[in-house]
Amino acid sequence: MSIDLGFFALSVSPVLLLISVFIGLLVSLIAIIKNKGRVFKATLSGGLTAVGVYGVFSLVIALARSHTGLPDSNFMQLDGKEVKITDISQQQPTVVNLWASSCSPCLQLMPVLEQAELRYSDVTFISLNQRESSEVVQAFLQREGFKFEHVLLDSKGEIATNKGLFSLPVTLFFNTNGELVHSHAGDMSTTSLQQNIEQYF
Repeated sequence: MSIDLGFFALSVSPVLLLISVFIGLLVSLIAIIKNKGRVFKATLSGGLTAVGVYGVFSLVIALARSHTGLPDSNFMQLDGKEVKITDISQQQPTVVNLWASSCSPCLQLMPVLEQAELRYSDVTFISLNQRESSEVVQAFLQREGFKFEHVLLDSKGEIATNKGLFSLPVTLFFNTNGELVHSHAGDMSTTSLQQNIEQYF
């Protein structure tokens, strides 16, 4: 699953405006035909329709955009301190991996992410555990021998809920502006992860 909002974010207002005007004119034309020349009422009806359509579409787009950026919430670190992902990323490209210790595909993906973290010093990698305690996460990482620089706990599954994600693992790619530019569900090979990083960053 890929989400690319670059062009959409830049062109949404003109597109919505044109759509709204078109719908308004169409409504006016239909009203004129039905009302046999009552132009003023038809034009008013069309204008109000255009405004309404534009408002509804704008609201939908605004709500969608609110779920496509780096979350501004605090997440717990393994040492018990809270931190924001935005404070860690420091306007670098950021890869956020959502995982759980009971997820087999998550375990398969972790070595790939660990190698990538060592390779790409200009990319921030965040391992965001879903709905597990610090004790469980620490025991898992120690047992498997993983040493990620940034391990955070999303105890309520906030990101997964906000972005409508229902399976693990999920890897999210955010650009330097904190915008979600790509999302991948499931395991990835080293080559696939490298291609995603080079394509979207």
